Amino acid sequence: MKKAQIYFFLEELNSINIPLLKKLKNISIIYRNYSKENYLYRALRIKEFTKKQGHSLFVSNDLSLAAKINANLYIPNFNKRLRYLNHNCQKKMCVIGSAHNHLEIKRKKNQGCTQILISSLYSTTSHLGGKPMGLVKFNSLRQYFKSKSNICALGGINEKNINKVWSLNVYGFALKSYLDRKPTQKSLSFLNLIARSNLMR
Repeated sequence: MKKAQIYFFLEELNSINIPLLKKLKNISIIYRNYSKENYLYRALRIKEFTKKQGHSLFVSNDLSLAAKINANLYIPNFNKRLRYLNHNCQKKMCVIGSAHNHLEIKRKKNQGCTQILISSLYSTTSHLGGKPMGLVKFNSLRQYFKSKSNICALGGINEKNINKVWSLNVYGFALKSYLDRKPTQKSLSFLNLIARSNLMR
């Protein structure tokens, strides 16, 4: 049996997300700071926090930093390099990635990703011009690859649709803007319930 996976993208710790993260259990943080502002400082601060809280930490698109701070690795869809699969550092870390289509999913498998986040399920504020794939296309990809990879959902997931996403029988999902505002206690309780769930798949 495997545990359900919930991922949160985080650029830095602040007065809003710290209290929320303290209320959540069995979750994973993906450190993504593409602006590189206070890059190492923020990474070390998040590493210290996740260690105290018992959260798992992934570093986005930076194998060197992931190895340096003893974290896991997240490979975004635009990274097409295949050098990660047999890298010595990777043998000690968990590697996950994101993809938009069949080709990118296969590429992530070749890069050694044990879980793949398929996006974008719904419309997102970060890609206003992009067209979401919707439930039908997402479910088609999930069904096609479910015997080969652990599939998670990504993109536009919020308090209003999170129940519907979980009903798709995914291994988990990732939330990008969830920590930018204070969610309801009901939503937090639901996330903790999912994070404690064993997957009978």
